[in-house]
Parts: sequence; C-alpha cells; structure tokens
Amino acid sequence: MKNMKKIGIGVIVALMAWGWTGCNAPKENNGLCKVQGTVNPRFNGKKIFLVPIEGPATMETVDSVVIADGKFEFESECGEMKVIRIDYRHRMGVEDLLVVMEPGELVVNIDTISSGKGTPQNDSLQGWKEYTMKHFQRLAPYRQQAKMAKENGDMSMVEQLQVKVDSLERAYRKHSRELAARMGEGPLQKFLSGRFPTSYKKKMPDGTITTVYVD
Repeated sequence: MKNMKKIGIGVIVALMAWGWTGCNAPKENNGLCKVQGTVNPRFNGKKIFLVPIEGPATMETVDSVVIADGKFEFESECGEMKVIRIDYRHRMGVEDLLVVMEPGELVVNIDTISSGKGTPQNDSLQGWKEYTMKHFQRLAPYRQQAKMAKENGDMSMVEQLQVKVDSLERAYRKHSRELAARMGEGPLQKFLSGRFPTSYKKKMPDGTITTVYVD
C-alpha cells in the first residue's frame, strides 16, 4: 500500500524508465519521433522542454523550443521515455507529460491535465494514465473514511476499509502487469514491469536475503 501511495498523477512523471534497443523505424521517418504539441497561448514566448528521465539532464540531452501561437514541435530519436515540461518559472498548475519516444507522430496537449496520443505505446500509456487517475479517485473515499474511523477509535472499521483498499490496489497492479505483457518489448513494457514486479529481494535483520512475492 505504501508503494501505491507514491504512484499518483504527478509521480507518474518521476518514475524510472529504460532504453529501448529494439527500435526498428520505418525509413520514411529515419527512426524519429515527431511531437506536435499545443498549450495555452498564455505561454507564448516561454520555453518548453523535452527531458530524458534516465541519466543526467544536460545541454546535450535536453531539447527546448519556444512556444508560439500556442504550439510547439520536437523531433527526437526513438528508444526511450522522456518528459515534456514547461519552464519551471511558469510551471505552476501545468502537468508534466511522460511520453515514449517511438517512430511516428505524437500529438500532445500540455495543460492542467496533459495528454498524448498518436503512436501505439503512447496510446497505451495514455490509457494507463487515465486508469491510474480513476484508480486513485476510487481509493480516495475509502482512505478518507479510514482516517476518520481511526480518529474516532473505530479500528474495526479501519480494518474493513483497509481490506477494500488492498483489493483495489491488487486489481490495479494486475491491470498494469497485464498491459505490460501485452505490449511486448519496448520502453513502456520495461517501465511497467519495473514498477509492478511480482517479487523483490529484501535484506533481513540477520543479513540474509529473501525473496518477497507481491500479491
């Protein structure tokens, strides 16, 4: 449950990603991902960035353009996941967007709730993001009720609500793993598999390492 609390809309952006070595792009786009973006025209003249989420953000790895007429464009080599974000001085109230760099044209809208579509993995990523948002909306009332019950000393109710929360979180993990399995090899598959493992290693107090199975 603690791990799931860390996975929110904004936290999705901060999650870890891996490179994709199986990028076989059509000749016509030379293996490039083209991003066509829209944003509120109030950001005209401001910079927007395309930042890798693996490795350091440097002048060599970060791309930026100036927004004009509420639009922007990026062109990037395929093979990894990146985040699109407004200049930090103007970012308040605008959601960063995690995207997959894969061959084709990705259409994005950067806003309070940002979105992207147009390529297979990005369409799946957008669907998973929307599912994640709904998941946390479903959890919210149960967590609020559990907080109130705990304040009132009703631990029996807290336990009942926790059972419901645990059930919803298991369903969420199952959905995410099934999506990863359907995706085949690529950045999104590795991203989801890394975030929703079926087991992990844990060091015990006596120094031994044990395997802990999730669900």
